[in-house]
Amino acid sequence: MSVEVALTITDYHNLMNWYELAFAKFRPRDIANTDHETFRKLSVMAQAKVEEEKELAKDEEDNA
Repeated sequence: MSVEVALTITDYHNLMNWYELAFAKFRPRDIANTDHETFRKLSVMAQAKVEEEKELAKDEEDNA
């Protein structure tokens, strides 16, 4: 079974906050590379979502 889910900008913000809370007590070198990679993926996905939302807003403005 497959389910498609879309995250909002707020969802990405919450995920980033959870990550920061989970790893705040560690020095960067003490965090596993896989966790750093996950954070980088989330960062890229969040940035893409922000850019997508900006484009949608601009298109709506142009078509109004």
